Amino acid sequence: MPSPLNWWLPVIVFWTFPLLAMLSLSPSLRAFLLSRPTLTYALASVLPTIMLSRFVAPIRYYLRLTTFLVGLAANAMFGAITALPMSLVGRGKDNQWLVARSFVRTVAPLVGVKFRVEGREHLDEAKPAVLVGNHQTMVDILYMGAVFPKGTSVMAKRELQWTPILGQWMTLSKAVFVNRAKREDAVKVFAKVAAKMRKNSLSLWIFAEGTRSASATPSLLPFKKGAFHLAVQAGLPVVPIVCENYAHVYHAKARRFNDGEIVIRVLEPISTEGYTSSSADIARLTELTRDRMLEAIEDLGRKRQEQLRLAGRGRGEGEGECEALLAGEAGRETSGETASATIEAPAE
Repeated sequence: MPSPLNWWLPVIVFWTFPLLAMLSLSPSLRAFLLSRPTLTYALASVLPTIMLSRFVAPIRYYLRLTTFLVGLAANAMFGAITALPMSLVGRGKDNQWLVARSFVRTVAPLVGVKFRVEGREHLDEAKPAVLVGNHQTMVDILYMGAVFPKGTSVMAKRELQWTPILGQWMTLSKAVFVNRAKREDAVKVFAKVAAKMRKNSLSLWIFAEGTRSASATPSLLPFKKGAFHLAVQAGLPVVPIVCENYAHVYHAKARRFNDGEIVIRVLEPISTEGYTSSSADIARLTELTRDRMLEAIEDLGRKRQEQLRLAGRGRGEGEGECEALLAGEAGRETSGETASATIEAPAE
């Protein structure tokens, strides 16, 4: 469990300056916030809710989910504000890195999540590259922030371009939008993006599953081939990035948003040298990447299950309860996923 300092210090730092700015610009807002009814409501309702959330799982889930979404919007606004100035000084391709780091450093402590990265050195071995990650839920945006390298952009479905705040930031930061319904559009985009990646030494992050798996157990959906077509066209390596299944920390159907550590494993780069754009070669590269990622996520899952089992014994709990905590309720998430920055591979 995070210490009180780890919990409250980011809250204070993250919200002090915007609050002071609002108070200075609006005397009426200042009067409202400092009025007796507002302070009474805060003391009688808000603070007890925060304290109660440490012990009541559903309250904790909704409070942390709200914190996550507000933090996402705030960091997207920060990105939109900084995108243009960074472009003017030649640092435009690092804007997404800046926002990703800002997001994980401000929001992760607020929702009680810590990350441990294995194999980070592989990110430096292959630059630029096509980074292929597994996609579980919208909380993946946090794990991206923990490993997102400088000089990297994202590929996203075109629908996200029109999402308030988030879409504007992604557009200003030069995200690549793809119409997944039209394969011809995707092929044209790949050709342009491949040339841009080579010219500007730009990496691209893609979720190859194409949608959230929302699985409660360590697994992967079938991979779309778009990321691998792009890697071959650009002549760049594929770097698989595996985030362990984190149903023990977050699972929407179970209304679970607990404190916990999530492990991310960066695998060795896979060279695309010798591969062509033929269907057989792309299928072979896709299968090789998925097999390595599946092996890694299953290995991480076994280690996590053993850790939870030992922790359960230490607290005097049964093994079955710990295994159930890891497995949770299988199935797709249908609640609380309203503002995910889904970075997905287009259909073949």
